[in-house]
Amino acid sequence: MKYATYIVCASLLILVSCSPKNALMVTKDKDGSKMLMGTTTRASLTDPAFPWFKKGYDAYKPAASPLKLIKASAPVLHIEVFGGTWCDDTHELLPKFYKVADAVKISDSQITLHLVGRDKTTKDGSSAKYKIVNVPTYVVIKNGVEIGRIVESVKTSIEADLAAILTDKD
Repeated sequence: MKYATYIVCASLLILVSCSPKNALMVTKDKDGSKMLMGTTTRASLTDPAFPWFKKGYDAYKPAASPLKLIKASAPVLHIEVFGGTWCDDTHELLPKFYKVADAVKISDSQITLHLVGRDKTTKDGSSAKYKIVNVPTYVVIKNGVEIGRIVESVKTSIEADLAAILTDKD
């Protein structure tokens, strides 16, 4: 019996150590609403618990002029996105960001979506690596180098601010 307990404990430790460092975790926020944490894709936001995503995406009409500038650089971009399903600023900007990404052909494979809890940290260390303090944060990487970021709010619009980042660094 003693050995069986050791085997069970060892097996559990092995299983825990083999799980992904930032697997998507579903939990409840302080108000009882569903909250996601971990690295994921926008598909996670199609859950009925997040009606703000579809509503914001469908309603947004990005301006054409900045889209042309973004589209020219789109093939060499990668964007690390940090947001929270609990965060009003994320509710406002994340659907708009994805609408712009779709319009300029930035594929989901070029976007890493990190959903964080209220502590704004990730299990895989990416929040520390990018020094995330506020969400949403969009870290724009071109040819492997960070060239700018949008933090918490926009100056003009998500597409205009992205275009400004790309124009300033070219």
